[in-house]
Amino acid sequence: MRTRKTRLWEGAGIPIAALWLAAALFLAVFAQAAYASALAVRVLDVGQGDSILVRFPEGGAMLVDAGTADAGPRVVESLRSLGVEKIDILAATHPHSDHIGGMLAVLDAFPVGKIWDSGYVHGTRTQQLFLEAVRDRKIRFGRPKAGFSEEFEGVLIEVLAPVKAISGTESDANNNSLVLRLSFGEVSFLLAADMETAQRRSVERFPETTVLKVAHHGSHNGTDVRFLEMLRPKVAIISCGAENPYGHPHREAVALLEGAGVDLFTTIGGDIVVETDGTAFSVHKAITPEQPPSEAVPAYIGNRSSRVYHAASCDGLPAERNRVFFKSAEEAAKAGYRPCGRCIQ
Repeated sequence: MRTRKTRLWEGAGIPIAALWLAAALFLAVFAQAAYASALAVRVLDVGQGDSILVRFPEGGAMLVDAGTADAGPRVVESLRSLGVEKIDILAATHPHSDHIGGMLAVLDAFPVGKIWDSGYVHGTRTQQLFLEAVRDRKIRFGRPKAGFSEEFEGVLIEVLAPVKAISGTESDANNNSLVLRLSFGEVSFLLAADMETAQRRSVERFPETTVLKVAHHGSHNGTDVRFLEMLRPKVAIISCGAENPYGHPHREAVALLEGAGVDLFTTIGGDIVVETDGTAFSVHKAITPEQPPSEAVPAYIGNRSSRVYHAASCDGLPAERNRVFFKSAEEAAKAGYRPCGRCIQ
């Protein structure tokens, strides 16, 4: 039986040579068994965004987020190169475009067993297209809440948040993230999505966790002392892009993580791969091959009519005729533009 669920949804006389041969055969079989029973969690280098591939002990696959629309083809290529043919569980932690923008490419490339969604309605075109694609393909769809758990191929997957609907924050989409914990033997992973302060406070207690995928790309509002004291992680991984317009990871978060004595990794320049047999674990960086140079994309795009500037990946970009381009937020502010409330976090 592959899954178990808890629902909260809505000697003597043997020649020495023979003993050595038997020992060698045992070790070979043991090594194969240990490899076959390994869990691998791979935080993909998708630039400024999130995408995490989980390979289960029996070969199953779970994908948590898929980066931006531009990163979607890269996610598909990565999964294919790693031998993924089907995604058993596809999780959309929240509807920001740097997490679900690449979902359409993934849905076009792979059969999907079921989808878990945060349940937060953002109302953007990106989310609308994602939900339409899910509906058209008739994929099983659920919105698991805190308390839901499922055992898949010997790995316990628990939903720690959302505990309740949160509103009135600077980013309600982030504070209604789907936060997952994976446990395999003595090793565990917390995939914190873009959870911010309000959502952390809604969780009564976080269990100790071996590996933390840091919340909100290493933003200052994604990590605090109390959170780290509960988790006591040994490894922390930040998914972010080089020289991103948000300044992620923020120095406050890095200082807290380093002060907690964790081994800190970022996806800048390559995937971060954690493999475990349930007792020991290893971490390494898979260097991303250099890509051919391409035309630079402006960091921010302003709307001449509204005098609002947006991240280049925003769902609400103005029509081409109304666009003005900026290299930095400072440049946009000096020109008299104010930040978009949805994409500038």
